[in-house]
Amino acid sequence: MVLLDMVHRWVQANDGPTLYGLHIHHGLSEHADRWALLCEQQCIARKIAFQCHRVSVAQNDGSGLEAAARAARYAVFERCLEEGDVLLQGHHQDDQIETIIYRLLRGAGPRGLTGIPETRALARGTLCRPLLNTNREQINAWAQHYDLPFEEDPSNRDVTLDRNYIRHELLPVIAARWPGYRQTISRVGRLQALTMTGLEQAPLARVVGFWDEPGLSLGPLSTVALPSEDDAISLAHQLYRWLLEDGFDPPPAKRLTEFARQCRSARADRQPQLKVNNQRLIAWQGSVYRIPYAERTVALPDSVTVGETIIGPWGALRWEPDLDGLPEGLAVGLRIRSTGEKMMLAAGGPTRTFKNICQAYKVPPWWRSALPVLTHEGQAAFLVGVAKLKGAPDLAADDEIAGFSPQWRPLLE
Repeated sequence: MVLLDMVHRWVQANDGPTLYGLHIHHGLSEHADRWALLCEQQCIARKIAFQCHRVSVAQNDGSGLEAAARAARYAVFERCLEEGDVLLQGHHQDDQIETIIYRLLRGAGPRGLTGIPETRALARGTLCRPLLNTNREQINAWAQHYDLPFEEDPSNRDVTLDRNYIRHELLPVIAARWPGYRQTISRVGRLQALTMTGLEQAPLARVVGFWDEPGLSLGPLSTVALPSEDDAISLAHQLYRWLLEDGFDPPPAKRLTEFARQCRSARADRQPQLKVNNQRLIAWQGSVYRIPYAERTVALPDSVTVGETIIGPWGALRWEPDLDGLPEGLAVGLRIRSTGEKMMLAAGGPTRTFKNICQAYKVPPWWRSALPVLTHEGQAAFLVGVAKLKGAPDLAADDEIAGFSPQWRPLLE
């Protein structure tokens, strides 16, 4: 009621834009009809167009009644807002204080401690809370001065609810000792918001992997001997931004923070993983990489022809001109290595264990099972994809025949 009266007076004095009254009837209180009627009467008295939207509050996801009611009314807001519209809400400074304290007690991170934003985008318009720096006492004084009618929601007195307990039991105790707590806690929220804005504007430490798979550097640890919770929270925030910027829906904060903690504390021979949509996040050698999630190994074609590019779900095999390579048109086999198999990087060269080859060329663990092996007449296994394959004298192209070396890459999409 106070917000309605204030904005109406300002519009009249400044020849401001057209006002509309928007009321959400949740149907959760026996007084809901009376509240809607009061809002309609006050809008009519001021010649303000009024809309009342009845919503059905469903709790199908276990999020609780308050969250379900919020989701229902914001769905209405998003439908009603046109391009350039501004939705004004009456949240005030005491709401801000209660929110910050509530989130602090629940262990919120830096983003949560910014409190309620004063403005933000909403659908095609903007959400604005002009009373966020005005406390409850000042609002009550305005209502009394202009003799405004208003209704008090009886549920606001129920101290079994956390926010009401903070309001009626905790804040009076704080006020008795620190009367200026509103200003100081509000300042904490503003400083946190400025800090988060700076962090979110700083570029992410992006890296690329062995085959250009996108990655994010883990960055340095804190100076303490063991990774701290702050390290994990900071990394989780960076991972969240990284996924959002690349068009993926981040997992819940709890899962992301636990994955970040594992990344920080894992031994060098461990690669913590997290499934995100159809992708996998894998930590390895100081970075987190994002690769497509595969439930099974995709079979390779049995044979290929030197010089002919082939692409499939297993990857892409292309050929690079090379006078010392294989002769064009030669039929070769393509397969996945056998367990414990030794192989060559060059035809006629020394055989080496698969593990030694991968270590020498720093092949990430997640690609090792996909590396194809090239064979000729069922013999001479050559590993493709980590080095330029050279043909043995009996397989190499001569000066009059174009030669090619195979170039294999996995598909990252």
